[in-house]
Amino acid sequence: MFEGLPNEYDIIVVGTGIVESILAAACARIGKTVLHIDTNEYYGSEWSSFTLNGLTEWIQTQENPVTNINPQDDNERIMPIGNPLNVFRNIQLKWNIEKTNEQSSTTENDTPKITLDVLEKQSRKFNIDLTPKLYYATGGLIDLLIQSNVGKYCEFKLVSRLLLENNGQLDNVPSSRADIFNSNNISLIDKRLLMKVIMNCSSMAIEDLNEDENIPFIEYLKKQKLNDTLCHLIINSISLVDYNATTKEGIIKAKRYLDSIGRYGNSPFLYPLYGNGEMSQCFCRLCAVFGGTYFLRFPLAGFTIDSLTNQCSGIVATTGERFRAKDAVICNNSFMESISSNKNVIHRTVLFTNQSIKSSEKDEITYVRLSSPNEFGIHIIEVGSGSGCIPDGFFLLYIFQEKPQENINQIVERLLNLTGDNFTRANILGQLTFDQVETLSTSISSPVLKLLLTHGPDGSIDHDGAVNTARNIFHQIYSNGEEFLARAPDPEDIVIEDDGNTNDTSTTNTNTENENL
Repeated sequence: MFEGLPNEYDIIVVGTGIVESILAAACARIGKTVLHIDTNEYYGSEWSSFTLNGLTEWIQTQENPVTNINPQDDNERIMPIGNPLNVFRNIQLKWNIEKTNEQSSTTENDTPKITLDVLEKQSRKFNIDLTPKLYYATGGLIDLLIQSNVGKYCEFKLVSRLLLENNGQLDNVPSSRADIFNSNNISLIDKRLLMKVIMNCSSMAIEDLNEDENIPFIEYLKKQKLNDTLCHLIINSISLVDYNATTKEGIIKAKRYLDSIGRYGNSPFLYPLYGNGEMSQCFCRLCAVFGGTYFLRFPLAGFTIDSLTNQCSGIVATTGERFRAKDAVICNNSFMESISSNKNVIHRTVLFTNQSIKSSEKDEITYVRLSSPNEFGIHIIEVGSGSGCIPDGFFLLYIFQEKPQENINQIVERLLNLTGDNFTRANILGQLTFDQVETLSTSISSPVLKLLLTHGPDGSIDHDGAVNTARNIFHQIYSNGEEFLARAPDPEDIVIEDDGNTNDTSTTNTNTENENL
């Protein structure tokens, strides 16, 4: 199984989630030898995307048997792994359509009946995210993709439609000065007040807030003479914060939103073609280009610990083979046994539908945030066939809440009330629900030295927490000025030595400009 595989590396990375993949790429980029493994047969760990059949298989294979390994000598201690799939709980997939079409024949005027067989035949056209995320155009991950040149491995689409809950329906969010002044829902006086506040948020330094910094953001907005409707718009659709957020938090997030508009289009958000699972693989590709070694379905049994120094020296397979790490072992904390007692979870739901929540003449990627003064924000992302994530004529509707509060059935019912006759319960073909342990805010510390723990996704819509963790861990291991994910050279920048021959080596430039992801 391990024939030809070296048994010593500078870095061993366990798990192929986005944090681990960024770290593996960063270490390989500075010339370190990297072994990057995953006990799963797919990339992405908690950040994966699945075909329809792949999703069914994932649901059915939640067991990960543990093997006990004996120490080699008195100086070695074995720390067994836990089941990393324990971060997923209460998984249910329910279909509201028949398995097969029982009618033996149809006439020309009959509409083809949607059955599970029809969907499964198009399984490969599905890319269903376990962790749906959006990307701020000026956010940490997009900047990292440009900085490192990993952006050449991925493609994005603009999140073309932002919706807002308003007076019992879903309205389009004005995303530019022109949108605001063309809106029929805002009076001329309110338009001027709104533009003034938006311009202030965009240009204001946090220090300028003075005593307003720690007051509730809603109170600050009311001091600017905004009415309840405009306050609701800024809190839910620009700052994307809860009603109990401070002014400092609201201004910081509003600036990020406003700075992102215009970089790639009239929207602050991007969405990756073929789903969020692609992102981990992009960084894995960079790691492999710089010599990283990959091993999926790795039979991991545990970590080897030096009993004298309490340092992690490497990993051990279920077959007994040991692999040593000189600098550190990086591991997703889902492999720790203590994760099974974590009760902080994110409720996630995926609806399979045959109708958009709001009709449009073009294929849209839609984002809406539901929130009121006494609840935490509810994120809803809808993608159609243009995202490369679902066949034509169908939609994926992702629903999750940063801090679970409402029952998912209540959220779906609330959404149905907002969509009216345009989108009804009859349009929901199936529903996937599961709980995902949130390990960022309750991150556990490593019990041994040189074993550095990463975390899974949080309940936000962006990747800022993942990027910050990866950067911090990298500088914790390499603190002598090593650059974190320096730009990878373009093909035309690579000079190949040819033993004195002066013939030019032709190359093909497949990369695009920095800003063109």
